[in-house]
Amino acid sequence: MPRLSACLLVTAAVSVACGSDKDLFGRRNEPSTTPVAQVEPESPATPASTALDGKRTVASVIEQEDGNSYLVNQQALIESLGLGAYHRLGKHGKKVKVAVLDNGFSGLKYSLGKRLPPDTELVKSALDQMDSTTHGTKLAEIVYALATGKSRYDEDIDGPEIILMNTYGFSNFKQAVDEVIKRKIDIVLYAQVWQYFGNFDGRGFINTEVNRATKAGVLWINAAGNMGRSTYNSAVNINADGVSVTLPHEGRFVRFTVPKDQTRVAIALSWNDNRDTSNFATDQDLDLVLEDAYHNQLGVGRLRQSGPAGNKSDPLYSAYPRETVTTMVNAGTYLLRVEAISRNFKGASQLRLSIDGEGIVVLDTPSDNSVGIPADNATVLTVGASDVDYSGKMPAAAGTKAKPELQVISSEVKFSDGETHRGTSAASAIVAAGMAVFQGTYGKQSRAQVIDLMARGILATPATRQATTPSFKLGAPR
Repeated sequence: MPRLSACLLVTAAVSVACGSDKDLFGRRNEPSTTPVAQVEPESPATPASTALDGKRTVASVIEQEDGNSYLVNQQALIESLGLGAYHRLGKHGKKVKVAVLDNGFSGLKYSLGKRLPPDTELVKSALDQMDSTTHGTKLAEIVYALATGKSRYDEDIDGPEIILMNTYGFSNFKQAVDEVIKRKIDIVLYAQVWQYFGNFDGRGFINTEVNRATKAGVLWINAAGNMGRSTYNSAVNINADGVSVTLPHEGRFVRFTVPKDQTRVAIALSWNDNRDTSNFATDQDLDLVLEDAYHNQLGVGRLRQSGPAGNKSDPLYSAYPRETVTTMVNAGTYLLRVEAISRNFKGASQLRLSIDGEGIVVLDTPSDNSVGIPADNATVLTVGASDVDYSGKMPAAAGTKAKPELQVISSEVKFSDGETHRGTSAASAIVAAGMAVFQGTYGKQSRAQVIDLMARGILATPATRQATTPSFKLGAPR
């Protein structure tokens, strides 16, 4: 069964050796949720990836054909989640505002009036660019179908008000948060994760933006990410050669396996020198190298992180602590190594290698801290999927709960074209739909209230020795 990633997977071959911030983001220092701006994130809830990859104008993306596929197992999901009892009382999330924040809404034009209400708004974004993916469209359709009980638009049912916001690139993401606050959104569904721009602890400038929304009273629901088996974290220790960073295999490599030929891998190296503002420049510099099992070099990330005094006209200059390699590979075992270009790392310096791609597994001590950004934020409700083994996770730290706080027992979504998918994006859309119905019945709920209701068995089946994370299910309406 194909895996649904919370952020990335494409069909077209893309090979990137190294590139400037301008190459990566479309304009210098414009962060994107994907390592390479031309590359489409896979949609965990999408029946199939589109044939077109990369950024397009918003108008061209929403007008792309979408195959007219609709959700077909909504009734089974509704009953398993306890939503049926609410529907029978006419409770469908009326007047609850749900904002779906996503990098792409391909095919939206053909969904309006068919699978989504015809007046569903796509908010104008700061930059006219969007990923060519149906990810956001399908997630919105899942929310509508589960909240209303209808996989096709029904004008006689008052479901939640679904508002779509384009988050392709940091400028668009930041404006989307502005709109969330201005419009007094009740629930945000953000079923994506960033592989970098954070410090693996809920901090960093992406999380700073999210904090603005949660402080305004928004219930932010975030997918945990699907890199639970393909993330490696460690301290930044430099070997005696003065260049290679200490890693577990032979002292300088991390190995990972790819099960299928022609698999796209999106590899990110990041380290914890981010700030809570995007207006900074790191002077810590690491490079990333991808090799095959015979040590043939397949790709490198060699941006120059030279700090505020760096040569900003240098096409490889980067302000941010991250390197990426994105390419197509065949089945086999591959090696990653990290080179220390600067020597200014501290005892608390940490690095993360995260690899996105279907079926990828890190062989050398996969990390128990694998949720993406901003799913690591203590103020968001992070959702995992218990029916897959690659759902992201994060151990509890001082004053914070383990992530995810909530899981979905069955994240499987089936579509009329025969496609079946599961993963944390679908899981988070399922929770968003359930919370819309719950809030439409009992009023607005904060994250703290949701956690309390989960503990009391009203919004979840409590954790057990076998299932340490509560499973989402609405108690009978009172």
